[in-house]
Amino acid sequence: MLISYNWQRELTGTRLDPQEVRERLTNVGLAVDAVEERDGDYVLDVEVPSNRGDCLSHIGIARELAVIERSQISDLEFQIRETQGKTIDLASVEIQDPDLCPRYAARVVRGVKIAPSPDWLVKRLEVLGQRPINNVADITNYVLHEFGQPLHAFDLAKLGQQRIVVRRATKGEVIKTLDGVERKLDSECW
Repeated sequence: MLISYNWQRELTGTRLDPQEVRERLTNVGLAVDAVEERDGDYVLDVEVPSNRGDCLSHIGIARELAVIERSQISDLEFQIRETQGKTIDLASVEIQDPDLCPRYAARVVRGVKIAPSPDWLVKRLEVLGQRPINNVADITNYVLHEFGQPLHAFDLAKLGQQRIVVRRATKGEVIKTLDGVERKLDSECW
């Protein structure tokens, strides 16, 4: 998993240099395979063991780093604005295979304009090897890297029956991904 050193400094205020972070994380069981300088940052390639899912994000690694340094991670400030209406009145979610996906949450966000992402977000994603797409797609990737929480954004106006169906793919089903490539799926995909 790729971790930005500058992002870690922002979250923890660490005074360790990238090589010291590598050594200290490796000593506590989070082997850092490489440290590479990229565009004014250092990217750490952290091998996260299967029993440490809590470390599959920048915040997860920041918690470990804070314990190592006997410090704390910075408070994450965010604001959620309440909107009129309830999501359930505007869209629905149907889970067809709860053994594969026991929970899927949805929220409707209004007034979003698709545009290029701000430079800070583009830079943060690019240093991790992600290709910026637009402000909506990029913020979902940012949340994944920071919190370890996968997200997906849909255009409600283009969502058939205002419904999300979580299911396995059907044999031979084709989807077009954001990179413009049509990909053939099979029943093992979901």
